[in-house]
Amino acid sequence: SILFIGINPSFDGKSNNIETKFYDLNQFDCKSNHKYFSKFQDISTKVNESWSHIDLLYFRETNQNFIKKLLNDEVGIEFIDRQLEISIKMIEKINPKIIVVNNTMARNLLGFNNKSDKSRKDLEFTFDNNLGTYRIVNHPNLNDTPIFFTSMLTGQRALDLGSYERLVWHIGFVLD
Repeated sequence: SILFIGINPSFDGKSNNIETKFYDLNQFDCKSNHKYFSKFQDISTKVNESWSHIDLLYFRETNQNFIKKLLNDEVGIEFIDRQLEISIKMIEKINPKIIVVNNTMARNLLGFNNKSDKSRKDLEFTFDNNLGTYRIVNHPNLNDTPIFFTSMLTGQRALDLGSYERLVWHIGFVLD
């Protein structure tokens, strides 16, 4: 499937009700899910491919500055690195056809911009001129997996419509 990768589950802090803590990611009934997942379903439908989603980190936080603060502390770095180890193992097990990373900080945590990030879980990427996107390289289980780095697909900082349409087309092109 197409694997969409985010940074971490958000939490509005307003409710301790269990129903507000988790989403049923039944991709065939996405109407009942949070709007964050609606673009995943839309892309999936347009390219005729199933989808899945994970977050790289597992603590609920809305403010990404908190993550940056953790990355400036040895204990915080170790905490995040251990979560990234689990995430990489999950990505390997999922064995996606294509990965779409729709968060800049998630991209950096995967190692795309490893000069500015202290994460030690770096993957390596090379740009594939034939596909017009990156591929993962030098990884025993994810080698040659196409990967797209994009911004948020929903919300205030979401891709504009033209960029979104190009992304959908591009994913379809790579799948073909």
